[in-house]
Amino acid sequence: MVAIEIKRHIRLLVPIAILIHLLCTLSATSQTKGRPTWVTVNGRIYQTESYCGGAKPSDEQLQILNTPRPLGAKTIYIKIGRRNANGTPIYRKVVTDEQGRFQVKLKAGTTYCFVEDWKGQPFQAPQNTEFVTWDLACLKDRYATPDFVLAVKKGKNHIVKITYHKPCFYRPYCGQYSGPLPP
Repeated sequence: MVAIEIKRHIRLLVPIAILIHLLCTLSATSQTKGRPTWVTVNGRIYQTESYCGGAKPSDEQLQILNTPRPLGAKTIYIKIGRRNANGTPIYRKVVTDEQGRFQVKLKAGTTYCFVEDWKGQPFQAPQNTEFVTWDLACLKDRYATPDFVLAVKKGKNHIVKITYHKPCFYRPYCGQYSGPLPP
């Protein structure tokens, strides 16, 4: 009779002991992990341009083209990692204001790469045309190279500053142009 009573108490105590163990484990896990720290990162995007033809520009006009100017309405994609691997998902998307500025909240302790819009999409090799022959190896390398890499810290972080250069249509990056030139 006593043995039956003890077995009944054990059957009741086992689920309670398991529940207490789970609660203690969950409590210890939540205390060690903590919440991620989110940090506000500021950035600024600029653009320079090449002189692409027409009347010979003055030195002042060339200086203006070579001076970085804020680039408004520019879309920038943020991915996790140091390289822009094909197929890596987009973590965040930001668009600059009219002064080329943007702000984004990112997790501290993570490294991010910032890329312009065409690098945010899966890589697609452009077709050669009558006037342009593309260097595929160069394009793949350009695609994989991020425009900016930032290892986000809990404290103050670098301001993301990227300057893009707008080349002339007859001097494309990673391409050989053989068509007519401007006057």
